[in-house]
Amino acid sequence: MPRADPRRPPPSPRARGEGRGERSPVPRLDPRRRIVSALFGLLYRNRLLYWLASTIPFAGQWRVWQRLALAHLTGPDVLEAGCGPGKLLADLVAAGYACAAVDRSPQMLAAARAELRRRGFAAAATPILLASVQQLPFPDASFDDVVSTFPTDYIADPQALREIARVLRPGGRLIVVLGAELLPTTPLLWPSVGVQRLVYGRHSGVTCASGAATAMPCAQAGLTGRDVCVRGSFWLAHLVIAQRTG
Repeated sequence: MPRADPRRPPPSPRARGEGRGERSPVPRLDPRRRIVSALFGLLYRNRLLYWLASTIPFAGQWRVWQRLALAHLTGPDVLEAGCGPGKLLADLVAAGYACAAVDRSPQMLAAARAELRRRGFAAAATPILLASVQQLPFPDASFDDVVSTFPTDYIADPQALREIARVLRPGGRLIVVLGAELLPTTPLLWPSVGVQRLVYGRHSGVTCASGAATAMPCAQAGLTGRDVCVRGSFWLAHLVIAQRTG
């Protein structure tokens, strides 16, 4: 399993958004997105608030959406970019993958290590590092897959994509669970749908024809991206799968 390269300078700490990503030099956000980003930055520093925010408004489907990434993995060595409280990371370890993870929130790093211990895994066997995706502390071609779930705008940062491509092996994949939304299929879901629309707008940007893979500068990083839409009985999830081409 790859370890941090001691020759690389340590990354700086960050204040981060949703829970699987970090801020980066991207175009100015609209007022709603600035408010949402600030809100999630606050939630991201408290495990309980994070759990409440990612569970109740989404009818308990957040973890279902996270685990959609597992079906697209190609090899045994996996890096989670922005591991948050470590729920998906523990799923990956439980499934037999050799994992590493990075995050820029010390609070989430501590939560991720605690989650591994709670699930009966030795946290020391899984590197969980304070690092930026724009400067990953791993050698070239270290991983078969890089997973990122519900990232903020850093995922479209060309430097982040170049770093992800660098640590991927030829043919390796970046698997992004970009977003998901509940559908108002029953009256029981209407309150959750209402909260989601209040926070994110009428649509969460999750449509089968969103073109997110095209909008992301994947080709500049040596990645070929495609959109994947997954529909459940009362939700719609949008993934981007980007493969290293060389």
